[in-house]
Amino acid sequence: MPRLIFANQLRGLAALCVAGSHLVGVFWAMRDFVGLATATPPQGGLPPPGLFGMFSHTYLNFGPLGVGLFFLISGLVIPISLEQHSRTSFLLARLLRIYPTYLAALLIEMAVLRANAAYWGQPFPYGGWTIASNALLIYNTVGQPSIDLVNWTLCVELKFYFLMLLLAPRIRRGSTGSVLLVGCAIVAANVAVAWPPLVAHLPRPDLVETFSTESVFILFMLIGVLFNFQLRGLLTLAGLAASIAVMTGLFLTCWTQAAIRAQVPVVTVNYLYALAIFAVLFFLRRHARPLPPIDFLAAISFPLYLLQSLIGYSALKLAMLRFGLSYGTALCLTLAILLSLATLLHRTVERGTVALGKRLRRRCDPIVSSSVATPVPLA
Repeated sequence: MPRLIFANQLRGLAALCVAGSHLVGVFWAMRDFVGLATATPPQGGLPPPGLFGMFSHTYLNFGPLGVGLFFLISGLVIPISLEQHSRTSFLLARLLRIYPTYLAALLIEMAVLRANAAYWGQPFPYGGWTIASNALLIYNTVGQPSIDLVNWTLCVELKFYFLMLLLAPRIRRGSTGSVLLVGCAIVAANVAVAWPPLVAHLPRPDLVETFSTESVFILFMLIGVLFNFQLRGLLTLAGLAASIAVMTGLFLTCWTQAAIRAQVPVVTVNYLYALAIFAVLFFLRRHARPLPPIDFLAAISFPLYLLQSLIGYSALKLAMLRFGLSYGTALCLTLAILLSLATLLHRTVERGTVALGKRLRRRCDPIVSSSVATPVPLA
């Protein structure tokens, strides 16, 4: 099926939102944290640039906005992939989509962190087990910190893939009731694990916290699945509006019960912005047309998303503290470096592994189900 142009272009814009949030907002607002994460010294008492004002609003944060868009896009397109694969080939294709590019980006980041520590005379911040658990994307289940500061979203993605596998027959036939039932179960689970008498007897509170946090975002991704049902003609507009209203209510309720409840409403509201933007563009999707600059960003959005924090912070520090460049000049140079590295990873790793996933699909028997409606054109 043709690619959903609007959703594909949103990937590029979402990656830019996250990069801007980190390279402008976090870089200036959390100087000590950035220094520790990158094995570099803080940028001292330098005043933040005027651009910082765009990324320091209380109720507008481009980072969560971009992540929210990514999650909705996944919810929309993963059921399409599920339609085209057997369960085995779906899982293999999804793992190929994530791990090779992620591991290549992590390898670059480790090299940069080693160089940072040696150049700036700082301690290398991560041990072998932390690096291994990050490479496997299990760090948050074994009590280790994130290295690249963005791979928590990949942990959520992987769990969403497994949920889609479990629900595969119902997702293929567009069972809105099953999606809503899962949403209710997630909320109920969060309410249960937040109950004080139960919390006191939990053997691994950190695992509960991880489940509680990740389940909120899985619930948000299920909203994207509802858009997929409407796209395939399995849900009416009225049904879509009603089911999104219910699911959004469950999402907001879940967040108030989750381990990240302190983020309500400052962070939560940005996911609502993402939902509004996504919904408008979804209904205007037939008017979307190729736009070469945005399409280029979309093509490299995954490696750009992976590299923009650690590599971006490190390049900014080097340009400003070692070479004395102004922040504006350093930011332009950093973006050029990030775009170049992301393009390199896309062409050498990502494109090939995505193609391998497609070959896996062609080698499997096609999935044919009379209960699945004929998909509508995705242009």
